[in-house]
Amino acid sequence: MRLTLVLIFCLSVFSMTYSQTPENPWSFDVSVNSVTVKDEDRSKLSLPTLSLSRYIFGNFSLGLNFSENNVEVSNKDLYYYSLDGIIRYDISNQTELLGVDIDPYLFAGYGVSKFGDDGNFSNTSFGGGLNFQLSKNIALNAGVSYKSIGENNAYNHLQHVVGVKFNFGKGDSDGDGVPDKKDHCPDVPGLAELNGCPDSDGDGIPDEKDQCPTAPGMDSKSGCPDSDGDGFEDRIDPCPKKPGVNNSPCPDSDGDGITDDVDNCPNEKGPKSNNGCKLDDIDGDGVPNIEDLCPNEKGDSLFSGCPQIPISLENFINSTEIYFDFDSSETKSTETEKVDNLVNQLNQYKHIKISINGHASFEGESFYNKLLSDKRANSVKLMIENNGIDSTRLEVNGFGEDQQKYPNIPPSERAKNRRVQFKID
Repeated sequence: MRLTLVLIFCLSVFSMTYSQTPENPWSFDVSVNSVTVKDEDRSKLSLPTLSLSRYIFGNFSLGLNFSENNVEVSNKDLYYYSLDGIIRYDISNQTELLGVDIDPYLFAGYGVSKFGDDGNFSNTSFGGGLNFQLSKNIALNAGVSYKSIGENNAYNHLQHVVGVKFNFGKGDSDGDGVPDKKDHCPDVPGLAELNGCPDSDGDGIPDEKDQCPTAPGMDSKSGCPDSDGDGFEDRIDPCPKKPGVNNSPCPDSDGDGITDDVDNCPNEKGPKSNNGCKLDDIDGDGVPNIEDLCPNEKGDSLFSGCPQIPISLENFINSTEIYFDFDSSETKSTETEKVDNLVNQLNQYKHIKISINGHASFEGESFYNKLLSDKRANSVKLMIENNGIDSTRLEVNGFGEDQQKYPNIPPSERAKNRRVQFKID
């Protein structure tokens, strides 16, 4: 009973696991056993106890146990044997004691037992034990089981076993300690942490995945080096000694957004359309001819290469109004001079774009006034286009009666709301 208490205590304290695995699924145990019948204190050690088990899944294995002994009961020396089928569970925890890994397990079973000549009796059993791992596949084993027999002339009893356990199964062809089933390089000795594969350059990446196995590199770079540290491996970096920029492997010396490896003028800013070289700029205003709306006149980049708009011009355009008769969209002859003056200004400043905004007075329905204001704006637009101004410089809007500028009374003021106004865009 003392051994039983010790085993129960150990099972409650120890914690890591030594168990059968898919690589070493078979286990064979050779042990001595001691049988103690209930209410009897006498027991003796005897050979053999033999066990054979096989891993099935998880931490479970199935096995067969055979034991033989002589048991003294009521001063009678009885021949004893038992044969049990068991299911064992290896507890998934492990600890180390004095340099030895200790692994607990539990089991339950069903079988037959015999005491003397009284025949075979069926029994159920349960118990537990510990494996003391000596090497990868060899361990000392100590266990205890309780067997219950519900028949007359039979005895409930405890059985203790102490012996040697051997795990066996798949081989290790290259002898690197990684079983062939798990070894990604079964014919070449390697490292356990790299699934049995070697690492020739010592960069932590197995040769099987290392695209540069003789040059230390980084895992994120498939094992290849990156000398300039820009995130591009040397083998694909056109500028391996100079860090790149903007997710490119090469630098941009002139800062024009075109990396040096494709920039025909790497030390002079230029657009991509011209392979990184400057575009021609006849008037020298910093706006290339291809983008300069006034290529022969020095201007400002804010105005597409044209001179800044004079305040007088802005005032003229914003103050010009074209008036219309009641319910009419035809430009009056008295207003054509204003249109001509506007066209002259647009011809002088070719970069200017304007909005032509039509309006109406309150008379009539709102939806009709909206249509009428559109017609007035388009009428003036047509006159400007007929004088040679490109339509892309003109935008038309109709606001109906929504933007009254003049009072509704007297009628002379109300009439001014039937108008077209201009605005520089």
